[in-house]
Amino acid sequence: MAKSKKKAGEINSSSMADIAFLLLIFFLVTTTMDVDMGMRRTLPPIAGAQQDDNVELHQRNILLVNVARSGDIMVGTQIYKRSDLHRNGDHSRLSKETYDFLVDVNRSEKEPTEFEGGKTFGISKGIVSLKADKETTYDVYLQVQDELTHAFNVYRDYVAGELYGKSFDELDEEQQDNLRKKTPPRISEAEPNDQTTK
Repeated sequence: MAKSKKKAGEINSSSMADIAFLLLIFFLVTTTMDVDMGMRRTLPPIAGAQQDDNVELHQRNILLVNVARSGDIMVGTQIYKRSDLHRNGDHSRLSKETYDFLVDVNRSEKEPTEFEGGKTFGISKGIVSLKADKETTYDVYLQVQDELTHAFNVYRDYVAGELYGKSFDELDEEQQDNLRKKTPPRISEAEPNDQTTK
């Protein structure tokens, strides 16, 4: 008797692409992506023909902040220890020094700025120039950034109080946006270098 040879049935592959596509969609929808943490900063605009590169800055409008590799911080001529940074919910002398620089008429110039309702207020032209040693730890660098940002937020709160008699958080969204635009954190970061300040 002869053996009959049966052909093996072919697998229908017409729906394989559909299944692969559905699996792809499933994994895209169900997979969670890690979100990188970072600092929120507004970068300067790209250099173009409309910018004036010869902006004149008066020395009194610049607050120099240098961070040494040891973590000590020099603000102007005053030196603060690393241990002075953000302790137990209290903000540091760095934050207070920066705020005082922004508010004090004798330390940074004020530019009359018009707000809604015809109100005018002198906004500080102060810029914080931050320079850190290459060997500064990232932790110290972030703490300094946090303290400087806190100082600008307190300054914004001060301006809101002077203009509207409310804290920044109590303002409506439009007023907050307007105030954010007119009182940006002006932090200029210089290229890190090797410093010998101890």
